[in-house]
Amino acid sequence: MSISRRSTDNGRMGLSRRSIMAGAAAALGLGAASVTSSLASGDAVADYMNEIRGPLLRAAQSASRGSFRRVIRSYADIAGIAIYSLGSYSEGLARSQRTEYYNGVVRYMSHYFSSMAEEYRVENAGVTGESWQEGDSYFINTRIYLESGTTYNVRWELIKDGSSYKIKNVRVLGFWLAWFQRQQFQDFISSRGGSVNALVTALNP
Repeated sequence: MSISRRSTDNGRMGLSRRSIMAGAAAALGLGAASVTSSLASGDAVADYMNEIRGPLLRAAQSASRGSFRRVIRSYADIAGIAIYSLGSYSEGLARSQRTEYYNGVVRYMSHYFSSMAEEYRVENAGVTGESWQEGDSYFINTRIYLESGTTYNVRWELIKDGSSYKIKNVRVLGFWLAWFQRQQFQDFISSRGGSVNALVTALNP
């Protein structure tokens, strides 16, 4: 996913094709992630990835904004991703704007994931090892196979959410998506005089 420095006349954020390809591919990989039989039983993170496989895969196959929106709301750490994406501008987000901003981030991600879902078809995927913990984060690796013959590795970063987990970040094609989104959000805000409100408005056309 990427916000370009330019915006259209109606205030919507511009998006480069090259960058959304990577983001969309990650979404499809998320949708198809599955646990292989070789994985040791009792791995809670792997069990979680297997549990959410169905709804994520259905969202990828439907290419529906609504399906992706429901998936993101159900399984992503929306508040954490949204605040991280503001970087140094996070203090500029008023408490009264948080709900609108979070909703805008969900809308932004689901729109562009769905827009590319038809082009990036996943044929197969699987967990390539057991999970591990670093600080408060849990990581697990998967391998994604596209119908085009392309394959790539995806690393998931999860955080605990009560007795379950939430997706905090995804590393695909050599970069972490939340980090990439933060760069784009910060560039957009910077190009508009440091106005976080401009970003919130653009995310909620």
